[in-house]
Amino acid sequence: MKTVLFLSTLLVGAQSFVPVAPARQTVQLNKQVAEEDMDADRLTILGYQQKWSEIRHMDRDEAQKTLDGEWLEAYNRFYEKYDDDMVRMAEIAEKVQKMIEPPKVEKKSKGQKRRDAMVRKAERAGSTV
Repeated sequence: MKTVLFLSTLLVGAQSFVPVAPARQTVQLNKQVAEEDMDADRLTILGYQQKWSEIRHMDRDEAQKTLDGEWLEAYNRFYEKYDDDMVRMAEIAEKVQKMIEPPKVEKKSKGQKRRDAMVRKAERAGSTV
């Protein structure tokens, strides 16, 4: 009887330190409304989204040949901004790289350490070498 009580106490004590897994609730915030339930404005926006997703993945040469007017201007604006951002991020990466990996300082040789020690001793003594 005492053994069972002791073991159950140990079990309860061990379980009290086990982390509790949070309940997973799947909430779909990005779910799209069915096309039958959309109004005219939403359908036009959906058409623009589909058109832009096709255009955005085109090669630059292909886009210059096939696109015209407003879509070509939008494509060029998008990739100009993209290129500017990539250049800016490369500059930032170079600056951060210097902070992450500072330049290596060469170790002093035995002779250089002795010369430095002599200079320190001489400075303490009040004379210069």
